[in-house]
Amino acid sequence: MKKYYFIINPIAGKGNNLPFGAALAGMLLAKQAQVEVITLTKSGETADILRRLPLTADDTVVSIGGDGTVNEIASSLVDTDYPLAIVPRGSGNGLANTVRLPFRKKLLAKYLLEGETRRIDAGKANNNHFFCTCGFGFDAHIAALFNRGGTKRGGNRYVKQVFKELLTYEPVEADFSLDGKACTGKFFLVTFSNANQYGNNFYIAPEADITDGLLHVTIVHPFPQLLAPLMSTALAGGFINKMPYVETYTVRQAEIRSVSSSCFHCDGETLTMHYPATVEVQEKALNLVVPKGWEHTPPLRESIEKMNDTFNDIMAELEKIRKQFLPLFPNYKF
Repeated sequence: MKKYYFIINPIAGKGNNLPFGAALAGMLLAKQAQVEVITLTKSGETADILRRLPLTADDTVVSIGGDGTVNEIASSLVDTDYPLAIVPRGSGNGLANTVRLPFRKKLLAKYLLEGETRRIDAGKANNNHFFCTCGFGFDAHIAALFNRGGTKRGGNRYVKQVFKELLTYEPVEADFSLDGKACTGKFFLVTFSNANQYGNNFYIAPEADITDGLLHVTIVHPFPQLLAPLMSTALAGGFINKMPYVETYTVRQAEIRSVSSSCFHCDGETLTMHYPATVEVQEKALNLVVPKGWEHTPPLRESIEKMNDTFNDIMAELEKIRKQFLPLFPNYKF
C-alpha cells in the first residue's frame, strides 16, 4: 500500500503547520492511505531522516514547509526515483507556485492522492542544489537580511524591505562567464533560474521551465531609482525580461570567478560561496509530484489566457441574460 511520509517544518511561514499537517494526514487516512508524520527539530537533519526511512518506489515524501524545507528535502532526493510532493506552508513557496499547487487542505489532499510525477531539473552551485533560483546581488542581499533573524517573513514585509534597501544599495562588482561568454562589471543582480520565480509569484525568469534542461540567467544592470516601481511591476507581471537594463540568457553552465559581495543565495537561503564557483543544471534530477494535467505555461501567457477565460465567461452570462429578456421584448434587437 502506498505510504506518505510527511516531513513537517513546524515553524515555516505562519508556524501552525503541525495541526495543518495532522488534519491533512487525517484526510488521506480516510481514503485508506498510509501516513507517517515526522517533525523537523533543526536545520540540516532531513538527509539523516531520509536515510533511515524504509522508502519504496511506491512511497511519496511530502515536504510541509517553505522553500528552505523543500530545498533541504529535494537535495537529498536528487538522482533517486522517490517522488517528492509539496504542501506549501512558507512565505514564498516558489516551486509550489511554479507548478500551481493549491493551498487549501481539501485540494491538497486531492493533489497528493491523484497527482502525477514529472522528472524536473535541478540547479547546482558548487555543491549546493537549488530548484528555483540562486545568485548574487540585490536579491541575495535581501535574503541575507531576512536570514539573519529578527525580521519576520511575508510578502508585504519583503516589498517594504526591498524599497527600503533600494535607497542605499550599492551594485556589486563581478567577473563571470555564461557558457564561455565573459561578463564583467557592476551588476544590480545576477540570478540563475531553474524555475520562473523567486516565490510569491515574482517572476525573475518568466520563460524558465523546470523541464527544459537549461538555466535561465537574468542580469539586471544598475538602473535609475525612479524605475524601481516599474521594475517591481514587471517582476509581478511576468515581463521583467522585456525591461531596459535587463539582459537574459539560457545556458547550461556558468563560471563565477569573483563577486565583491559575500551575499549569495540558493532558493532564498544565504550561504558562503567560495570562488571560483560553477553553476550548472542537472537534467531530470528530481521526481516531483505535480497536479494532474499540469503543463508548463509562461506567466504572461497564463495571465492572458485567464483574462480570455474571464471575458468568455462574462460574454456567456450576458448571452444568458439576453435570451431571458428576448421573449419580453420581441420587437427589440438586443
